Amino acid sequence: MKKGLSRIKMGIRALVGVVGGYLGVISTILGTIFGILASILVVGLIAGICVYVKVIPMFTEAREVVFDNLVNMTEEDFVMNEDTLVFDDKGKKIGSVNAGRFTYTKISKISPYIYNGYIAVEDKRFKTHGGVDLLATMRASVALLKNRGEITQGGSTITQQVIKNNLLSQEQTFTRKVAEILLAPTVEQKFGKDKIMEFYCNSNYYGNRCYGVAAASKYYFDKKPADLEPAEAAMLIGLSNSPSAYNPVAHPKAAKQKRDEVLLKMYEGGAITKKEYNKAVKTKPSALQITEKTSNESYLVSYAVHCAAISLMEKENFEFKYTFKTKKEYEKYQSQYSSVYSTKCDDIRSGGYKLYTSLNQAKQKKLQKAIDSGLAYNTEKNSDNGKYALQGAAVCVDNNTNYVVAIVGGRGTKDAYNRAYLSARQSGSAIKPLIDYAPGFESGKFSPSTVVNDHPISNGPKNSGGGYRGSVHIREAVARSINTIAWQVLEVITPEYGLSFLDKMHFHNLSYVDNGNMALSLGGFTEGVRVVDMAKGYATLANNGEYSDRTCIRKISHVSDGVIYKDAEEKTQVYSKGAAWMMSDVLKGVFNEGYGTARALKLNGGQITAGKTGTTNSSKDVWFCGYSAYYTTVVWCGYDTPRAMPGTYGATLSGAIWKNYMNQIHAKLTPKDFEKPETVCLAKYDSKGRIIEGTEVNGNRKRSYGMDYFARDILEDTTEYVDNETDQSKQERALKKLEKFEKLTITSMADYYTFTETYNSLKNMIASIQDDDVRKDYSTRCKDKYDSLKDDSVKWKDVVKAYQEQQSEENQRLAEESSAKAEQAREEQTKKTRIALARTRLKRMTGHKYQPSNMSDLIQKALQAVEACKSYAEYDDLHSDYVSYRAKLMSLPTKEQYQAASQQNDPSDTEDTDTE
Repeated sequence: MKKGLSRIKMGIRALVGVVGGYLGVISTILGTIFGILASILVVGLIAGICVYVKVIPMFTEAREVVFDNLVNMTEEDFVMNEDTLVFDDKGKKIGSVNAGRFTYTKISKISPYIYNGYIAVEDKRFKTHGGVDLLATMRASVALLKNRGEITQGGSTITQQVIKNNLLSQEQTFTRKVAEILLAPTVEQKFGKDKIMEFYCNSNYYGNRCYGVAAASKYYFDKKPADLEPAEAAMLIGLSNSPSAYNPVAHPKAAKQKRDEVLLKMYEGGAITKKEYNKAVKTKPSALQITEKTSNESYLVSYAVHCAAISLMEKENFEFKYTFKTKKEYEKYQSQYSSVYSTKCDDIRSGGYKLYTSLNQAKQKKLQKAIDSGLAYNTEKNSDNGKYALQGAAVCVDNNTNYVVAIVGGRGTKDAYNRAYLSARQSGSAIKPLIDYAPGFESGKFSPSTVVNDHPISNGPKNSGGGYRGSVHIREAVARSINTIAWQVLEVITPEYGLSFLDKMHFHNLSYVDNGNMALSLGGFTEGVRVVDMAKGYATLANNGEYSDRTCIRKISHVSDGVIYKDAEEKTQVYSKGAAWMMSDVLKGVFNEGYGTARALKLNGGQITAGKTGTTNSSKDVWFCGYSAYYTTVVWCGYDTPRAMPGTYGATLSGAIWKNYMNQIHAKLTPKDFEKPETVCLAKYDSKGRIIEGTEVNGNRKRSYGMDYFARDILEDTTEYVDNETDQSKQERALKKLEKFEKLTITSMADYYTFTETYNSLKNMIASIQDDDVRKDYSTRCKDKYDSLKDDSVKWKDVVKAYQEQQSEENQRLAEESSAKAEQAREEQTKKTRIALARTRLKRMTGHKYQPSNMSDLIQKALQAVEACKSYAEYDDLHSDYVSYRAKLMSLPTKEQYQAASQQNDPSDTEDTDTE
């Protein structure tokens, strides 16, 4: 019995031990779990504090924005932006960008295929959510956290999009996103789903100046929005997503692909039936382009919009490229450029911008009249559009400011196509100074007096008239426009070298196919060149080789953001001063020499000019590019679809227009010559056109027979130009340099650099000597001197390296300092501008006797301007004034109340004093 009890006790103890062991394990596991949970809680708490510190201020700011919007929100807030306005150089309005194709349409008169299609594509839960789609917002929030606060994807409902487009700025910021979310429920409660969808359909932009679904339905399909079929509705829905990319007029294939994607989503979302889907995808897309009679954008306005788009791309650091090595590189860039450029243009055309330009309306009228009168003899019109068949375009640049001051894109004012910057045409000989001769001078291998043989070239060009002149100076070849000489110059310097200069001057339309293309020497481009680029190129010559990136845009402002862009001119020394001036001097001969192609185009009053004619094969394109010290003007004439113009030349048609216009704008200007750089000297030349040493003359002495201009700095930097020297002269030059080299000692870093550079240059000169004995003697002496200083040079190399490192760091420091100062200056200017704008808008809230009809707009704009100053010390005073002025404004009687009170006091007082 005792044994049995003992066994039972032992069993119990064993069981307790086992259970205890399990409990220990469980206790350990639980302890670990609680430890992990505690850690997570601590980390979560820390993260929560960090989020609170960072997010709460933005959340608070968003709530303030929301409150100020809700106070005055009316249906009028959801109407289109005001027109984009364009101003001239004197601040006067040139014109506006407004389609004139906008009709507000009630939701009851919009096809269900449109609004149900938008729901299927843009916001599947639109009918059930309260303004915010929590699932989509959570996805966007996760992405926000993953990307450290950067907004990378949407989540916006249609309601939020309506709010963003009509009440808030377009900035992608957390504050704006929170404001959208906070506003959405109230907007839905106030207006309802049907009204919000109505706002959405009326505020979308559909390309081709179509604002709202009514304008788009009329333009593309000649229908009312209520009558749209599924295929048509799908095209408009896809189009509003990206009006440029899916434009059925410009990109029919992309438009169809997008339409079919939308149709599939409409079917999957229940907006259309299977039968409707099958029928719609088989429908061939069409774009009727039905337009009402509205005034076309003027050439000034269209060019201003183009330049503004480029400026905004530049502001956002878009990387522009002009030359390309491969087809792949070219096509990739063109796709990227087209997408960004089109988006910017669409944004500008959608309204709200003010473009301040350098364009001068007086000069514009003169240039337009010169084009119209110059082509007036030709009254032929195209059968398809009724526009004049023979066309012209011209651009004028102010050489002092580097701005474009006038631009004409065609005859009259009824043609909206601006050929001056949209069309690329073959340039003929007009390109020679920019791609052949000035680069030739720059290379040091040619100068105005260089002699080149004019002769037939196998597989090369022929001269106009078919004759050849034998040995000809470059100066004469330019004035006579001899093709074979230009060809030979580019052949020596290479097409790639010539193209590099056009690249620096931002020539558009350069193709990868043109790499190595010798036809460039005569203007044989794959795609052609633009008139505006030629004008900027010749203006570069007029400014001693310095290119300016200025177009016509001086400043851009936006209705909600104030000044968003201000021109900051960037200059590039494309050609050296000497090469550019020599080119200008040679181009003066086109007017002044008896054989010059523009000898009949001299301006009145002895005005000094330089220029070049251009005539392509069969005279399909004729050009004149000319400039004075004051202005550069380029004129092109031809047919939109190139065709022969027998007997027409650059000098006879384009040149006559150029002369007419330039005489007018120079009428009161004193003749002025191009300023000769100090690096250019006048010297005698030998039978090969090479400088004869010791004959150089400085100063402004006139060129006489047997003398011509040379750029000393170019000659000093070049050794190749002596290739044709006699062996005796080579020996003499080499000996002079050798004797100087033998006297050299290295006592400074300047000596070290001189030693290395002189030795390499001297070796090349000695190697070109034909006399074996002389070459051997000079080579030995040169090498002996080099060896004697080699050890010293090695020691100095360390000194130079240390110096270069110090200079590099110093330059970096200076660059950082300069950047910091520039940033400070920009911030200071931004601050001044924002504060001034805020005070102006606050002032507009005062001085009213009764509530003006635009009171809501005054309050909203004042708030926007004040809130932009939030980070400044002046903010408290500005905000205090805003609160005070808003209260006073809202406390005023209505107009009717005021008039009623006025009549009670003075029944005869019926004057309308609305001060809006």
